[in-house]
Amino acid sequence: MPKPPAAPYPAFLDLRGVSVLVVGGGAVALRKARTLAACGAKVTAVAPHFEAEFAKLRKTARRKRAFQAGDLRGARLVFAATDDAALNRRIAALAKKQGAWVNVASPPEAGDFAVPSSLRRGSVCVAISTGGASAAAAKALRETLDAAIDPAWGAYVALLERRRARIKRVVADPKRRRRLLQDLGDVHWVQVVKTRGRAEAARRMDAAIRNAARAAGNGK
Repeated sequence: MPKPPAAPYPAFLDLRGVSVLVVGGGAVALRKARTLAACGAKVTAVAPHFEAEFAKLRKTARRKRAFQAGDLRGARLVFAATDDAALNRRIAALAKKQGAWVNVASPPEAGDFAVPSSLRRGSVCVAISTGGASAAAAKALRETLDAAIDPAWGAYVALLERRRARIKRVVADPKRRRRLLQDLGDVHWVQVVKTRGRAEAARRMDAAIRNAARAAGNGK
């Protein structure tokens, strides 16, 4: 019997300054280029024709012509998003040969990785995959989670982000610091943001940090 396919490895990539090539100028390519640029990637798009919205992507370079093998030079990620399956396969083969990871719109199995359906609440990102079984099912699950995850999560995590460096600086004792981070990571803070407001949540967090710093003997 054939072995079952390996489960995909989930990962969040830091793409700031990373060279990414998007081949295609249609709606799919536009969506990918927009998301990649928003994540800080250095995006180059290649296609004979582009959707008008591409002109609004200021952080995306455009080469208005047919794909050439040389376009792959320097790219660490490649997205083959044309409406020509044979061309997409060729792009994937060339990309793999030079060691780049490639995502293929169609046929998806020609690529190395899939882009999951996702939803965001500020810095909170939830990614959903069905392992390729059904894009529609992944979308349905995303919509279910979208209704369940309160927008207050985004504000709450933003408050934590702004305080994490200060916590490391002023709470020297590792055990107390770990306990404080665990306390601030409790879900009840989302309710504080939701019911009492962001400013009140911030005030309470700052008070907890001061108390932990004093208890550690370095009351900054």
